[in-house]
Amino acid sequence: MTKPAICFVTNELYPLGPGGIGRMLHNFARHNETLGSPAEIHFLVPPELLASRPDAPMLLAGTFDGLAQVHICPDLANRPDLMAQLLARAGAHPWTLEWHLAESYRYYQGLLAAERRRGAPFDIVEFPDFGGWAVASIEAKRAGLAFTQTLIAARIHSTQGVIYRAERFTHHPGHSLGIVFDAERHLLAHADLIVGHERTVLAFNEDHYGLAGHWRGRCLLEFPPILPDDGDAPVQAEREPLDFIFSSRLQPFKRPDLFIRAAILFLERHPDHAGCFRLVSYGWDEAYIAGLRALVPETLKEKILFVFGASAAERASHLARSVVVVPSDYESLCLFAFEASRMGCKIILNGRCPAFGKTSRWQDENNCLLFDGSVAGLAAAMEKALRWTPSATASIAPDTPYWLRPAAWPVSRAPAVAQVKRPGVTVVCHGIRSPAEFERLFDTVLPLDAELDLAGGTDAVQVLLPRGHFAPDGPEARRVEAQGWQAVLSSGKNECPEMLGRRLAALEREAVLLHPFGFEAAPGFLALALDAMARDAELALVCGHVELVDPHTARSDYLRAYAGEAPSTALLSSRIAPPFCLLRRDLPTRVPFDPRAGDLWFEVFARECALTGEGILVMPVIAATMDAFLAGRRETTKKISGGLTDAAGIAVGLPARLLSLDPVQPPGDGPDRPLTLHGEQLRPVSRIHPQGRVREWEPVQWHGGSRGIIVHPLAGEVTIGELRGPHRRVGRIVAHVRNLSEHNGGVEAAVALARGNAATQRILARLDGGEMADDVALSAWQTVGPGRQALIELSAYGTSRGNDRLLLITRLPPRGEESDCHLAFERVELWFNENIL
Repeated sequence: MTKPAICFVTNELYPLGPGGIGRMLHNFARHNETLGSPAEIHFLVPPELLASRPDAPMLLAGTFDGLAQVHICPDLANRPDLMAQLLARAGAHPWTLEWHLAESYRYYQGLLAAERRRGAPFDIVEFPDFGGWAVASIEAKRAGLAFTQTLIAARIHSTQGVIYRAERFTHHPGHSLGIVFDAERHLLAHADLIVGHERTVLAFNEDHYGLAGHWRGRCLLEFPPILPDDGDAPVQAEREPLDFIFSSRLQPFKRPDLFIRAAILFLERHPDHAGCFRLVSYGWDEAYIAGLRALVPETLKEKILFVFGASAAERASHLARSVVVVPSDYESLCLFAFEASRMGCKIILNGRCPAFGKTSRWQDENNCLLFDGSVAGLAAAMEKALRWTPSATASIAPDTPYWLRPAAWPVSRAPAVAQVKRPGVTVVCHGIRSPAEFERLFDTVLPLDAELDLAGGTDAVQVLLPRGHFAPDGPEARRVEAQGWQAVLSSGKNECPEMLGRRLAALEREAVLLHPFGFEAAPGFLALALDAMARDAELALVCGHVELVDPHTARSDYLRAYAGEAPSTALLSSRIAPPFCLLRRDLPTRVPFDPRAGDLWFEVFARECALTGEGILVMPVIAATMDAFLAGRRETTKKISGGLTDAAGIAVGLPARLLSLDPVQPPGDGPDRPLTLHGEQLRPVSRIHPQGRVREWEPVQWHGGSRGIIVHPLAGEVTIGELRGPHRRVGRIVAHVRNLSEHNGGVEAAVALARGNAATQRILARLDGGEMADDVALSAWQTVGPGRQALIELSAYGTSRGNDRLLLITRLPPRGEESDCHLAFERVELWFNENIL
């Protein structure tokens, strides 16, 4: 038997960082070596990991030489295909669906490149369950585009969806959360194999995601190797430990607040206790850490200590003389707890956590103490720990890796390509309302003839001609029939969606390609979609993503992405499937087209398909190009989203009427939905003028209190902060600015937009009153008085070309002084599709 080849997809990898997942993957490679290297181990990582520290490439090469091969995801901007080029621009729109698709598409392309480098497909590709990185790869396999001979596995670590369930009152709601939750669930719903470490954790995730039916026959348990560093060997002090330590990450679901409150209660009961309570940890949310510090009374600050930046030796020394407390509400395994047990530490665990309570490896009062998840329960366990001695350590004996047990792999459910017979298809062209629109649609449908079997009768093309606009014996109908297509006269000016659904259900061929006016099929899409539908009988709708073009140059502008089987996204967004798609003819009988939705009937239909669990495949390809003049058409309204949300609540029997909620609108492309940059999104603003070190402090800096970027004016200078604009043309810029101080003489502020290739000196010349230039647009200067706020607007459509330089500018008024001149740009709105001259 040849060695199985497995590639782990990850964004962390030991020794680059302290993450437990990166440590686990490193252990897999080391354990494989101890077994005699019976498998090929590969890792696929993003380029950001190698940029995380100067010695990262050398460190990875030295660590994995002879153990594993590390592959790097490609830069999409350097890929030749149009899909990659368009997605590379999504970096300018963080947290959008396109941005998330770009992330998963990058991993997909990285896997394909790794296969080419290896010279053969991988036997297994394992994704972590979090992050949603697998979407493009999963959809490619479902479509038969790639990985047809590769088993795609998902390992249970901790999805954002499960973590946020444990942190339900911690996060601001928003559409981007739904995108992540849906993408994570998509992997778990469609992976060939689900790998868990504890049965209780598997059951928890299965219940959380409602995937009992999907997972039947596709789950296995495998305990991973735990190989601590030599520095983690037992070094227990001679005396019994009096200290307690929390050494997990400072994150809400890890419950450092529970540790602190229990420590306070313990010390209130035992004021003479000689030991202390340490949080030897790290975290990224300074506000959250400040809240944890604020829990500690002044009288106990010498007993409850926060220790940041501890070296490995310092951390091990603290562990050796402490009772280890892991109060997490959720863990999938917790390597730290097992490592601490192996060191001989006393351990207290949260019995409510599915990784600790009712598991095979943790036994209360044997190798750990379990508490009931409450402050009082933890304080009582701390008291008990001082008198208790563990009689055993937790077993860390690893299971045989599943990649060495092919008999445990699930049998592929998809038939081979040679065994499938594609269904017949009827192309239904609709939505034309004038002879001019007919001509444009006719020309876009013509190329499909080469992909259809019209002569053999397998396929057909129907063009719906509304009686309100076309005559039965008119030239349009005659031209359709002459082409070998079918001209069908529909009712009125625009046929009722319900009647259209019934018309589709009555067709004789199994598949229907909905071809609305304003779309042009990408070459080869229809054949790919029909093959995918033939391979999977559960697919009800197959589509791809849509290219939009610049209306002035007809060049590719950006990609409009669609989410498919994404119920969280479907509550707010119409980006489920494009109106140009392939569906089974009986789908509208299960999910009817609703005439009450007006011209948004298809968007509502697609969203209801996602909400009711219909099988939807969004292939990682461009399916069609949308007419540039349709790009600004509205995709949804709050009324539509509110009605769908309310219907979902009624369907599950909620007594609350969700129509009482005001649904948040996700950002879109229309003129009434700007791209808004605020909060953390303004952090990348950097100073371009004046250059060099001009003061002991930085004039352009992030200000967490105002959640904005400060652009501080300087005596005799213009201060300019720059932010790179999105790839699309910007029609108008609106900046919300605030003078943060009451003790200055006011600040003058402006915004400007310069084309990406405009030199800084040219921008400065324009600010100094130079002649008008078509590559630099400057707003009027606004004087913002002490403590006041203002709006600064700039019309920039004639100047913008996409990927522009967005400039935030301040200067002192005449006779002004720079002292206390803290002007913050709190919010910048970028409006598109507005030809404001």
